[in-house]
Amino acid sequence: MDFTVASYAVWRAGVAAGTVAKPDVSFIPPLERRRLTGVERAALAVAWQVRPEGEVPVVFASRWGEIGVTVKLMTQFHADREMSPAGFSASVHNAAPGAFSLLTRNHAPYTAIAARERSLEAGLLEALTQGVAVVGRAAVAGRPPYRGAVVFVFAEEATPAFYAPAFGPLQPACALAVRLEPGGPCRADFRSAECSPVSFDAADAFFSGRADALEAASFTLRRA
Repeated sequence: MDFTVASYAVWRAGVAAGTVAKPDVSFIPPLERRRLTGVERAALAVAWQVRPEGEVPVVFASRWGEIGVTVKLMTQFHADREMSPAGFSASVHNAAPGAFSLLTRNHAPYTAIAARERSLEAGLLEALTQGVAVVGRAAVAGRPPYRGAVVFVFAEEATPAFYAPAFGPLQPACALAVRLEPGGPCRADFRSAECSPVSFDAADAFFSGRADALEAASFTLRRA
């Protein structure tokens, strides 16, 4: 499968001038912005930069999704035997792509994926094959097949210290978004082989043009 990296954006949490760097979501109206979770802010900050004109399918991937919200809900339930309905609605794994669809008025389908340490790889695999999947659904529904751009977003918030004993080294907050289009100088070769999970740094290096290949258990991406 040949494809083009049409647009790419990345964000990493860091410290600048003595303050914690946050995702830039200034394009979102203040009233809506204040309701966003950490994962939604990170995902929307990068997805906004790669969005095309018109509607586009979106694939969102995250290992743990809204884990910070989930910890708060569990703590609240343990203490009060009840949960915040608003908090629960923000804890679902598809909260971020749902927010993107509402923000951009995008009626195209979106997919939310969680595959633990292989979430980035699984989400990217879904994005690469999304055209095939949409073609199949379109044929069943009697609609013209879709062959166009797909936006892939991966986002993680900082792992809560509560989970440090189980998760090991704490994961800093990060997010990347890439718009893939059919045809072009890059090629995906699908396979099935043992390979270490794709790291955020490795994906960033490939999509930013600093590396010519990205090796995964289920595919190899190469730039001509």
